[in-house]
Amino acid sequence: MQRKGVIVFVNVDDQSLDALAPRERILKTASDLFYRLSINSVGIDRIIAESGVAKMTFYKHFPSKAALISAYLRYKSIIWFQILASATEEPGLSPVERVLAIFDALDKPLRALSFRGCSFTRGLAEFGPEANTPEVQATIAEYFKQLHDFVSSLIEPMRLSDHERAVIQILSLIQGSFVMAQSLPDPRIVEANREAAQILLINELGQTPR
Repeated sequence: MQRKGVIVFVNVDDQSLDALAPRERILKTASDLFYRLSINSVGIDRIIAESGVAKMTFYKHFPSKAALISAYLRYKSIIWFQILASATEEPGLSPVERVLAIFDALDKPLRALSFRGCSFTRGLAEFGPEANTPEVQATIAEYFKQLHDFVSSLIEPMRLSDHERAVIQILSLIQGSFVMAQSLPDPRIVEANREAAQILLINELGQTPR
């Protein structure tokens, strides 16, 4: 939903298509098709047909496919960061446990039959440096910056000697979980990366594992 240039978030995942306004119907349809298939393989005409909106209505809300792709990726980003915030802001967690909570939040989605990988890693593959899609590329870059900053904020209270190195290592374990879960369906993947993150942080802190 958009009012005077401000995007108002509407969670479309758990709502039926008929219950949604036209913009959200388009977004829900595109989100499903883009994630199940791929962004470049899904045309606007299919999205219009499956969302049940008129072509004029589609272009009223999304003047181009690039605008729709960017909206889809922003939507995925909002959903993911809501999940992360909910997991890491549980009361009583230590700084190390807050980082490990990211992996706890990953476990269920990555085991789901509908899992098709990280939307943003897939986006990097489809919209690399040679692609003439600055809006989409900027949206993807902003997501990875936000993820970096989020992890950095969780690690900051630990006052590690090489803060940025630890951030990069944790990010690598997070993204590695996505890639491994997509390529090798093994229920122990997230658990293994969680353990690696715990060992890494505890060694940096010079603590004994809890």
